[in-house]
This record gives sequence, C-alpha cells and structure tokens, in this order.
Amino acid sequence: MNEDQILLFDHKKPIPLRAKRVSFYLRGQIIEAFSETNEVYYLFFYKYNFLTAFKPTKLRRKSYIEYAFKKGMVFDNDHPLIYALLSAKQPFQMTSLKPLLKKLEKQYTPQEKTFILTFFESFIPKKQLFTEIQTTFYEFRRNGQMLLGYQIVRILMDFAPKNSWVKNLASDRSFSKLSVQYNEKSEALFTKDIIFAEKTLYGKKDENRCFQQLVSSMEKENRWMDLIALYCYKLTKTPLNDYYLPLKTLLEKHFNKTEIDIILAELATKIPTFLPLQEDLFNKYIETREIDKIFNLMKNNEFKLSNNQVLTMGEILSNSDLAAQAIDEKTFYTLLSPVIAMFPEKAEKLLTKYIITLFKTKELADIKTGLMPFKKNKNTLVLFEKIDLMQKLSEDLDEMQILGELYYEFKQFDKAIECFSWEMELDGSNPKPLQWLAKVYRELGMNYESDAYRQQCINLQKHA
Repeated sequence: MNEDQILLFDHKKPIPLRAKRVSFYLRGQIIEAFSETNEVYYLFFYKYNFLTAFKPTKLRRKSYIEYAFKKGMVFDNDHPLIYALLSAKQPFQMTSLKPLLKKLEKQYTPQEKTFILTFFESFIPKKQLFTEIQTTFYEFRRNGQMLLGYQIVRILMDFAPKNSWVKNLASDRSFSKLSVQYNEKSEALFTKDIIFAEKTLYGKKDENRCFQQLVSSMEKENRWMDLIALYCYKLTKTPLNDYYLPLKTLLEKHFNKTEIDIILAELATKIPTFLPLQEDLFNKYIETREIDKIFNLMKNNEFKLSNNQVLTMGEILSNSDLAAQAIDEKTFYTLLSPVIAMFPEKAEKLLTKYIITLFKTKELADIKTGLMPFKKNKNTLVLFEKIDLMQKLSEDLDEMQILGELYYEFKQFDKAIECFSWEMELDGSNPKPLQWLAKVYRELGMNYESDAYRQQCINLQKHA
C-alpha cells in the first residue's frame, strides 16, 4: 500500500482510500480522502491520535471542519506531513458516538473531550453533542470546580454562541471574576487553559509575540508536526532565516532527505525570492545531478558555484542530453562559464551540445551570436569556423553535400536529409549523398528507408 493510501474500516467492511489533503488546525488534524468510487471521507485526529472518520452528507457552515480547511494550515496529498500522520500503526475504524465517548473519556481530560466533540457537528446532531457537553459542565458545577466549569463554558461560547443557555452562563455573576481573567488573556491563564490559549494565539499567529508563544506551547507538548506546519505557514508570510533555520532543524530531525526536498521545493514555489531556501535547493540539485531543476532555479537566480560544484557541473553537462532540456541562454552561460574556465579542454564538447539545443529554436546567425561570449577560448575556434562555413554554404546550392555533413555533425538530421536530397537531385551520378542518406536514416532508426538508399547506392555504383 502506498504512503497516501488508507484502509478504513466501517465495522468489518474495508474501505480503501487515498488521501487528498490534510489540515492542521487548533490541536486537531483532518485528512480528506477519497474512495475508489470518488466518495469523500474525513479522518479526524487529535494531537496525531486517530479518533474516528465520517462520510459526510453535508458540511455545516461555520463548523470546525469548515474553519479547518479555510483557516488551518493545509497541505496537499504528496506532502510528507500526511504520510507522517498516517505512519503510526493505528487501526482506522469508523465509530459511532457511544464508543467514541468511551475512547475520549479514557484518553483525554474532560476539557479535551469537550473540545474534540465540537469537531463533529457536521456529522453528529449538534443537539446530541451539546447535551453531552452540558453533562460535563454540570458535573464540574456540582463539585464546585468553577474554573473547570468555566473552561467548558468558553468552549460552548464558540460552539453555540447564540444558544440562550450559553449566553446566560457566560453572563452569570458567579463567573464574573473568571470572565475578567479570560478577557485579559494573561499568560497565567494560558497555562491553566491550554485550549483557550491556543485558540487565542492561533488567531494572532501573524504577530511575532503570539507566534513565539504558540511555538513554545507546541514544543512543550512535542507537537512536531504542528510546529513544522506552523513554520511553513510563517515562512511563506514572512520569509526570514529566523523561521527558516528552525524549520530546517525540525525537518532534519523528523524526515529523510527525499521528504525534506519535497517540503522545501513546495515552499520554494511560494517564496521564490527567498534566497537561502533557493540556494539550499540549488546545492541539493547539483549534489543529486538533477539538471532540469538546476536550470529552472538558475533562470531567476545567479548562484556562485564553489570549485567542487564547478567540477560536478562539468560532469553533469558532459554526461547529460542537453537537447532534451529547455535551456535559457543566460542560464547556460552562467553555468558553463566557470566550467570552461576551470576545464578549457571541455569547451568544444560542451559547446557542441549547446549548439545542438540552440538549433531547435534559432537560425545560424543567432546561434553564432549566442556563442560569442565563449569566442575568447581558443578551443572554440573550430566551432566558430564551422558555423561561419555553414552560414556561407547555406547560400550556395553547389555545396549541399558539405553543408549536409555539418548538419549531421550537429545532429540536425532533417536539415541534413534536405541537403543530401538536394545534392542527389543536382548530381545523380554521385553515390556520396546516397551513402549519407542511408547513414542518416539508420541513425534515426528508419531501417527500411536506410536500406532503400543503400541499395540505390549499390545499383548506382554497379552501373558506373
């Protein structure tokens, strides 16, 4: 099973799913997944522990799940955070409210249980959830646990703000002192009510002080996935090393190189002007010799190559099929110049490859212009002579044979065929263009045509 695949059980019935995206929002995580018949399911987690899953009929407006995908930190299906969340060997079993309540009561505090229940208003009747939360509140009030009771009230104020019973409780004089403390949002209160604290800090996470408090809180609970999600969010809003370096430390601690590269590459598309990230990716792509990604990054950046990177780049360019790349002239010059400066003997071979790619979009005069920055290297003189000769011969129908051979040298097979065909028409007694046509077609893998020209050449020589 692939990393983004999930086997969900409805009772004993297995339902294969594929994850589409994940949201990290207020201590909870939701994976949106689709079945083989394209039906959507939502898997709920709390601090990375699987809770249950639902197949929705309709999502309520202003519900936890709506806010999770609108205000949460959302990542698409190929993101390693999804794989990390799914990697814990948990049975993904859909459960109804009663067994879910038993599970919550066993694993979480009453306040956490109450908060978790608010996740499900799109799937379980809100009145049923409300009644269950009321029961928890009444237990605290009977026991004289006013702070714990008021913590439940604060959750209800977000969950059912228009409910008259909730409104009356919120203004109850017995909670007036606590109400003042909550309005002040002191750090002392945050240590007592971590759910209220997170809601408050998350809502102001763009402010650096609140962001740092949120980071500190997540670190204390070892919520490393939330931290990575939070730093990714912050970095896209404020691209600074203050956020990038801690993110890299977290990634290196929890993910392998391939996974880190996926995360950084996705971030790079959102903050293309943030050089530290772009440089890290560039260095990585040189190390892994991914030439297409090197060229893409160099289009918008001019990174200075170290001596070791120049050596590696020389090997990459020598061993790559540059004709398969979409190469920007400026980018190629930036990469090739230090290589030729360090290894002048490689100039002719590398520039020959470059000329082959230029032929895809440019005429001879433009190709020569593109090569001019390299003319000072003595090893390129032969190439310039060939381009000059090709320009001259292209105006002379009597020299099609030589021009065709030069086109063949630069792998311009269609143009070579055109030249040899012209030569064959002009001088039908000359076997040479037939020999070259057989050679070109053989190079193209067109053996039938190659054999035909070869036989035609043999017949011509017999009657000579």
